[in-house]
Amino acid sequence: MKKSILFFTNLHPLPWQPARATYNFEEIRHLKAHADVKVLMPVPWFTYFKQVVINGHRSPEGFCLFPFFYIPKVLTSLHPLFLLFSLIICVKPLVWLAKSENVIASWAYAEAVVAALGKTVFKYKLIIECLGSDVNALMQQPLHKKQMRWAFKKSTAVTTKSKALAKVVKKHVPEITPHVIYNGVDFDVFTLRETTPFSSETQRLLFVGSLIPTKGVFELIEGFEKAMLNGQMMTLRIAGEGGSKDALQKLISAKSLEHAVTLLGAIPHQSLVDELHNSDALILPSYREGVPNVIMEALATGTPVIATDVGGIAEVLTPDVGGILIEAQSADAVAKAINNIADSPWDSRRINASVSNYTWQNSAKEIITLL
Repeated sequence: MKKSILFFTNLHPLPWQPARATYNFEEIRHLKAHADVKVLMPVPWFTYFKQVVINGHRSPEGFCLFPFFYIPKVLTSLHPLFLLFSLIICVKPLVWLAKSENVIASWAYAEAVVAALGKTVFKYKLIIECLGSDVNALMQQPLHKKQMRWAFKKSTAVTTKSKALAKVVKKHVPEITPHVIYNGVDFDVFTLRETTPFSSETQRLLFVGSLIPTKGVFELIEGFEKAMLNGQMMTLRIAGEGGSKDALQKLISAKSLEHAVTLLGAIPHQSLVDELHNSDALILPSYREGVPNVIMEALATGTPVIATDVGGIAEVLTPDVGGILIEAQSADAVAKAINNIADSPWDSRRINASVSNYTWQNSAKEIITLL
């Protein structure tokens, strides 16, 4: 008989945002080979009102979307209380939680705190998944940290997406030992490229991520401009949305880089493989990360990667095999890597083989084992 799992997260593709957090979509899809999975998903009340009430979007089968009533950027240490209140007044999500045998809270705050409260009452098994910023950023705030420490100690198991993140959790909560379960790659989708990187006259670079300062997008433009001074023809395609999009466009215009830099906006996840196949390298100069799925997907296609040596990136990106690791917050480091990466004879099959063990099937099996 299959297990039943309630997957509790704010991170998942939505009918009006299909490219959002596709890694959780893949994790759930592969967990369904072992268990009956339902998804409980809080949506900010103002978004819920616009997209569900006004625009008529509905929850897919097996999902319960419900409004999360809170004041943005105010009293964030009370978000678990607001989330619990939202569960109770919406009734259906509380019923789903109460009837659960196994719960996976995929985000350590506030989902994990509320799920841990539920575990004390409803006695289900609870896995808390730490993804990155939920620990790296929120654990720096005393009231958040106190609540998360309590939740972690109440859980059945805590997982992280990298060894680096596991060390951070262990530092804050010495009483527990996190399980490291890497995200996977769908090798049926992210297939090996047919062309050799850097085989054409123009060097083609790709960035995929949120357009926010901590993704290093401004250092990326500064470094790209410096790299162009060596006379190499190159282009940069930037896929993603975010609060810095307008500022980024202004910077591109101010530097007269419109002929070389293209802002693509958000792209469907299924289109990403074509972008990778048509690029010579992925570049991701983030300030902090867990293990970005896009890096693993690039490596699966045999595309080399330039990335900052932060978080768990070095755990999956082997220098001289899969790409180049650089220091964070440095436009000079970006420029140097862009100028040097074409000098190496990148072997796409060897790059692909370096991540061949990171499959969603393996990830799902490890999670089920914890239950």
